[in-house]
Amino acid sequence: MNTTPDLSPGGAPPIPRTHSSRFPRFQPTQALFVLLVLAGAAPAFAQDQAQPANPFADFETIILPNGLKVWYKRLPNDPNVSISVTVPYGSDQDPDGKEQLAHFTEHMLFSDHLGRTEEQIKREIENLGGVQNGITSWDHTFYFVDIGKQHGLFALDWLYRLISPHEMNPAVVERQREPVSIEVWAKPRELFDWLETYYVNPPWLRRRDFWQKEFGLSTGAGRDVYLYRSLHKITSDDLRWFYETYYVPSRTTLTVIGDLDRDAVLKKIDQTFATLAQREAPENPDTLRDPGRYSQAFSWQFLPHVVFINRFKLYRPHADQELKLIFLSRFLRKRLNDQLRFGDRKAVYGVQVDISRRGKAEVLTIGGLIKESEFGFAREVIQRELEMLRTGSLADEDFEAARSTLAQQLRVENSASKDLKQWVMSSFYDPGLHRDFPDLATAFEKISKAEVEAFARDTLVRDRQVLEIWYVFPLTQGLLVAVILALLWLTVRLARWLLIRPLDMTRIRYVARLQIALPFRIIAVTLLAAFLAVAGRLLVFAYSWLADRFIVGIESFWVQWPLYALMGVLTVFLLMLVLAHLPRKVLLFDDDRLVIKYLSYRSVPLIRADIAEVSLRRFPAVWLSRRLWKCVPLTSGLFSPGIYLRRSNGWSYFFRVRNRDEFLNALQLQSTDRSSLEAQVPGTEP
Repeated sequence: MNTTPDLSPGGAPPIPRTHSSRFPRFQPTQALFVLLVLAGAAPAFAQDQAQPANPFADFETIILPNGLKVWYKRLPNDPNVSISVTVPYGSDQDPDGKEQLAHFTEHMLFSDHLGRTEEQIKREIENLGGVQNGITSWDHTFYFVDIGKQHGLFALDWLYRLISPHEMNPAVVERQREPVSIEVWAKPRELFDWLETYYVNPPWLRRRDFWQKEFGLSTGAGRDVYLYRSLHKITSDDLRWFYETYYVPSRTTLTVIGDLDRDAVLKKIDQTFATLAQREAPENPDTLRDPGRYSQAFSWQFLPHVVFINRFKLYRPHADQELKLIFLSRFLRKRLNDQLRFGDRKAVYGVQVDISRRGKAEVLTIGGLIKESEFGFAREVIQRELEMLRTGSLADEDFEAARSTLAQQLRVENSASKDLKQWVMSSFYDPGLHRDFPDLATAFEKISKAEVEAFARDTLVRDRQVLEIWYVFPLTQGLLVAVILALLWLTVRLARWLLIRPLDMTRIRYVARLQIALPFRIIAVTLLAAFLAVAGRLLVFAYSWLADRFIVGIESFWVQWPLYALMGVLTVFLLMLVLAHLPRKVLLFDDDRLVIKYLSYRSVPLIRADIAEVSLRRFPAVWLSRRLWKCVPLTSGLFSPGIYLRRSNGWSYFFRVRNRDEFLNALQLQSTDRSSLEAQVPGTEP
């Protein structure tokens, strides 16, 4: 006797099919009727036989007394089983200054425990042909084992021991610190690293990242994340605190998928995971906010193709919305690739339609590399598909055909236990969102065109759209260099025209170059470089803010790049303006004019009435007095007196020249004036 059992939980008992050599006699009319019925039922029967089993169906949800949730799925005939544990907390829970704490905790759970070394723990699974690993993400941590079904119960016990409370022994912590450091590329900062952290990209000048800007999430993008320092600050107490705070049974999901007996699995769970102590789950502050705005950004770069990225944001979706979002992503991926990749016009290699998640924030991203000559066509196709979904203008037969294909594909590509495990890791890890394992296949088969269109009208809206396009640069690199050089030349010419004042050099009587001692020159150059560095970085921040606020949203190269060119011209001009305020020479003319000549093009003429004071001063009289205010000090006055020249507007210069006496004589001062100068400096020789 052969039997065909119904393997679904709670199904009807198997119906035996007996074989006998004796059959009842049928009348011809009865036989004809039976044949007609069977002929009519044959296509439906064949179609039903061709339909793959639904791998998402018949997941059982079991809540243990300590609050831990178990998803159990009997998957007959699969030679392997997948067992996983999901904790819905990750690196977003790392405290300030203790970054990588969640990741470090994951490593510690694979370390020495219950009398076994890390190597022994690893070999227990690998020697049986299994694969094990742990993954720490932004908002969850995932542990899994894939192994032959004959070792499934052992793997279940192994995974329990892995996530059970650990001692966090300080010696083990020290051994694990280095592997974590290597994995995340942590190293002590050197000169360039410090410059990067506190000058090139300092925390207080960083722009908000996507998740901060569009969702209000605290992502740590504005922190001074020094991985080497934070990893070496993490202690055993920190690791124990993180485990006890976030590895709570009531927020943990255990998933068992494979050809394992239900009673044996539950018995093993009762002996292991059910013994975990119940603890109160931590409260996560909900900072999610919707800015309610559309944003777009366009840039031009030296790329072979156009980069198209179109995002739509979702805030706190519930379980039904997430299933619709998954369907929508696959529906759009198929429709767009059918037209842009496999149609007559080969505009793309492939269009990706993906979902990104972070806590209660989700993003649907439509993107890909698009051939430049086909970008207009591709963009029109993408826009048309979105508009048809929003307006309900998509043909019913087109929707039905795509839905049928997607449902079939979903059944086929998730027929193994490790395929279903991926859904837990990537999509269904939040126990607050999914109490039961979602039956995606049934949801795909039952979702109606009207439901998809209603969801699209609520989701694919302009106020939640972030569009980003990287166009191919329209100029060659050589031409761009030529344009930059031409702009630089024009800027210099413009600065000369604005700064230079004509002087009648035929009436010049004396030229004195300002003398600056080498130590003083080094200090001055250092201070100037520091000023330019700080001012330059602030200017870059101002440009970035202006560009982000007013420029990147302009979809025109011939508008955007002239504005960027204007910023470059302004930067060069400001640099020349700084150099135009560094005195270099003093020129004396026979019409009693004195001209201060600066480093770049600028000169300031002074007549007698503009000079309030000319005197000889030493270090204390200038550097330790109020005279230093509004003064340009070019000498120290320590070893010999310097010339102090004060203008009537309060600005002054403290300098020395190669031949002080000759310079003072050239000023044509009367002897009484010269005597007064020398009298101000005791010990000065006439």
